[in-house]
Amino acid sequence: MSGQLRVLACLVLLLAPCPYGNVAAAALPPISYVASRFPPYTFELSGEAAGPTAALIAALAERVGRPAPLAVLPLARALAEAENQPNTLIALIARTAAREEQFHWICPVLNYDVAVFRRRDRPDVAAEGLPDLARWRVAGVSHDVKTDYLLRNGIPVIESTDEDNATRQLLYGRVDALPAHPASLYLRLREMGERRDAVVAFLPLHDLTSRLYLAFGRTTPAWVAQTFSQACADMTTNGDIDRLMRPLETN
Repeated sequence: MSGQLRVLACLVLLLAPCPYGNVAAAALPPISYVASRFPPYTFELSGEAAGPTAALIAALAERVGRPAPLAVLPLARALAEAENQPNTLIALIARTAAREEQFHWICPVLNYDVAVFRRRDRPDVAAEGLPDLARWRVAGVSHDVKTDYLLRNGIPVIESTDEDNATRQLLYGRVDALPAHPASLYLRLREMGERRDAVVAFLPLHDLTSRLYLAFGRTTPAWVAQTFSQACADMTTNGDIDRLMRPLETN
């Protein structure tokens, strides 16, 4: 869209000030927001998105003048919608080499660390390094960065549709090990009526320590992504992202 058309779009909006203080923000198309369930950051209450991710998306959407509900979807569906549906922002995905060219990376918002867990009553499940995991039945989620990492390194994975199912497989003894973000796993255990110490971390996966991002698929125009990137950068500078997300970080 040309600069002249963006100016016209701003004037059409009843000559009101641009929502984010610039013409591009006023010309933004409707935006959809998606995320996958990732407690304690992203979850649902009474059928609506809740948690720090929902609060962050609401603040960012208000800042650019495009508020809309955050949809909490299975990971594979959330990724597909962000990639294939223009103007769909996905929250909290890992930035990997395989995904680099598939998304406009808006901004990092959360530290992400991963360890491999076993049940406390299975001290025989051990590994000196990543190759040793091949001895064990390892659970994972389809299309998840942890699963992709293990598969690339030759570790077979018993894939589930979501983290809850993978966690149950570990608890019920159907698998021996599960890679997980500690804070998320501990909350899942609590929701399932299990104690936090029902599981033990036995192998950190330092290669997966990273940041989780907000992102648009490449079907979204670059200028739309840039408008969100600027708004997100300003929220980082003024401390809004830390205020919304840092209290639950575990790194």
